[in-house]
Amino acid sequence: MRAPDPALTAFIADELARPTLPEAGAFAAHLAERPGTAAVLFYGSCLQRGTTEGVLDFYVLTDGGDWGQGALAAAAGRVLPPNVYVVAWKGLRAKVAVTRLADFGARCGLETLDTTFWARFCQRAAIVWARNDEAERAAAEAVATSVETAAIWAARLAPGLQGAAAWRALFARTYRVEIRPERKGRGDAIVDADEARFARLWALTSPARSVAPPASANAWRARWWVGKPLHLGRLAKGAFTYEGGVRYLIWKIRRHRRDPSRQTR
Repeated sequence: MRAPDPALTAFIADELARPTLPEAGAFAAHLAERPGTAAVLFYGSCLQRGTTEGVLDFYVLTDGGDWGQGALAAAAGRVLPPNVYVVAWKGLRAKVAVTRLADFGARCGLETLDTTFWARFCQRAAIVWARNDEAERAAAEAVATSVETAAIWAARLAPGLQGAAAWRALFARTYRVEIRPERKGRGDAIVDADEARFARLWALTSPARSVAPPASANAWRARWWVGKPLHLGRLAKGAFTYEGGVRYLIWKIRRHRRDPSRQTR
């Protein structure tokens, strides 16, 4: 996988390192007590709104061990990442996705048929725990790669658009790939909430967009066809690979229907 542009990587690394909610950092340290944790990313509506009111969103990136999931769940997560759990701690509640750092990096790249990872992590996030500098750099490079992948697809899918308009068009397409109870206009809301950032990212991804190979006529169609089975598979996996899986599916649907303030994936 090609390394992301250095200027973009530096911008993303700085953004990921910015201070955020202390409660999120403490929660991440709690999650990192499990074996194999390399880094923990905090993202989603609570990060954007700067509040713990709601459900926190974390991605735990691992590089060894099964994160205490058990053999069956860990194996399922290697086949179809990520595994997703609802974790309660000290009065807070979080949705915690777990995947290997190597798988995370690969699925942020341009070649992947899975839009899930890069569509999430072209949005604002924070590294709230990292085992060492190497793990932090690897996570930052993967996030920068997701931004490049998203921008390249935005340019491919809407070649006449630039900046915020291109990002809005992209999110409208990526949401249609997924099977999610989202309201119409969610992609617009994501960009509107962080428009200056997306404009900056559009400029920083110009080098990557300029050298990206053209996509075949069926390239996005392939991602559309693969995306829905992937999401169905993840929902089924979540229902059967860990305790409380069915309750999680019901909670997930209710969460998106009842909370109109949620603006992330």
